[in-house]
Amino acid sequence: MRPHLSHRRGFTLVEVLLVLGVLAVFASMAIPSVMRMFNQQKLTESAEAVRMLAASARIRAIESGLIYQFCYETGGTRFVVVPFELDHAGSSTGTSNAAAPVMLSSRASGHMHQGVVFSTPPTPAGVLVAATTSMKLAASSLDGLPNASELAGCNWSAPILFHPDGSANMDTEIIIRDQHSQSVTLRVRAFTGSVSMERLVAGKRR
Repeated sequence: MRPHLSHRRGFTLVEVLLVLGVLAVFASMAIPSVMRMFNQQKLTESAEAVRMLAASARIRAIESGLIYQFCYETGGTRFVVVPFELDHAGSSTGTSNAAAPVMLSSRASGHMHQGVVFSTPPTPAGVLVAATTSMKLAASSLDGLPNASELAGCNWSAPILFHPDGSANMDTEIIIRDQHSQSVTLRVRAFTGSVSMERLVAGKRR
């Protein structure tokens, strides 16, 4: 006689619901971690873009022999590097023609990811913070930039100046923050003009 074999045709409804419940638990645990990593990546990428453009101001100053300024939109997302002399050249009758091509070609702007903004930090002892005041940049400083008309309406931080000898005008901190209270600090050293990035999460240094 042939033995009777019982073949299972599928899963019961209870088993399917149990598996779905387990998957939902794992998803609820994984999604916050994935979103936190995604937000941290956006914040880091934005901060690195700012750091690179600020550092380029030092190189532009050394190569051109001009003072360059780095400014960022207070409470916003935009940042620019333009020659500092342009803000004052209009009142001078003896503007150098040789310097004009350098001024027109060596300017740059950028913006950070949505949800990431420049934040005004508390002022630590012995460190000046660029965003203590807001100002407008001269229209001549922004000529030639693809979004010059938009940039003209921005409120900018006090400029961080980079000199032809490679130095900056002050020790400065720039705080970049996202909507989840994560932040990154950029530090500009006056003596060397270097721009470095320090990672912070939820206000606590890591």
